[in-house]
Amino acid sequence: MREATRTASNADLMYGDPCGVAEFQSTVADYLGRVRGVVATPERVVATGGYLQALGLVCQAMAARGARRIALEDPCSWEEPVIAARAGLEIVRVPVDERGARTDVLLAAEPDLVVLTPAHQHPLGVVLAPERRQELAQWLAGSQTVVVEDDYDAEYRFDRPAVSALQGLATENVVYAGTLSKVLAPALRLGWMVVPGWLVGDIRREKQLADQGSPRIDQLAFATFLEGGHLDRHLRSMRVRYRRRRDAIVETLAVEVPEATVGGIAAGLHATVTLPTGYDEQAIRAAGRQRGVELGVLGDYRPDAAFPPTLILGYPQLTERAIVAGVCELGSAVRQHRAER
Repeated sequence: MREATRTASNADLMYGDPCGVAEFQSTVADYLGRVRGVVATPERVVATGGYLQALGLVCQAMAARGARRIALEDPCSWEEPVIAARAGLEIVRVPVDERGARTDVLLAAEPDLVVLTPAHQHPLGVVLAPERRQELAQWLAGSQTVVVEDDYDAEYRFDRPAVSALQGLATENVVYAGTLSKVLAPALRLGWMVVPGWLVGDIRREKQLADQGSPRIDQLAFATFLEGGHLDRHLRSMRVRYRRRRDAIVETLAVEVPEATVGGIAAGLHATVTLPTGYDEQAIRAAGRQRGVELGVLGDYRPDAAFPPTLILGYPQLTERAIVAGVCELGSAVRQHRAER
């Protein structure tokens, strides 16, 4: 930040293009092409205040173009249907199974807009199967539908090579969205979109109306950080640390909660813990909270749906020792609940 402030020109301190600073756009385009297989030119990169702003901009732009129906994964983040509804879009829910979003349901719905997390579904953690990716790409080639690809934590894969972005298979139908929230810190409030060329003008207008552009000095600072190789070094280091933490949570769960099925662990920064039918995820969360353990549950994402009881455990901010201690306390909470059923 000091370097960006010191070297910023007078022009850099003006409003500028609401889509972003040229240095930010070019370095992000190069980075995404190198590590995610995204087809991007600098003028198609848009700086955002994070993923949710990106989704809101696309929903507003597409609604202005006549879009009426949006398909959302089921389950998904609670904010997504709220943002879609604010843009006046009709919501279609697409079930997610062990192979990702059900493309048969998706294609049958014929939506104008789709939101997917294909590399690591949020919150279930599954990956969109290769045959479903190809089916979706073939369908998009002959349609007017736009997919928003939320690539929120694809930098963290532990047991297999990284899955390339869906955008590379359908560049004129996919808006690729990424963020620094999982890579560095949510407080930075900086992300990006790669937008099809025909949609850039619409997004520029929506971005102008939203905030006249994301903080330009922050963009310059990140461009310098990225060009210097600091992000690559950071990610290499954190993948090793996060894998150890992931292993600690999986190994301790196998001992403390052996009846659970653990998923979503090949990538990302959380594990899903599915319990047998009859367990009450809310009761277990309350019991865990009494023991100093905070966790998420699948009901947070879709409280009116009948999903199996599932706990969601995030681990990146914890040491391995704290993870083991926390899972042991969680195991006590589960055993208490099991005895009281």
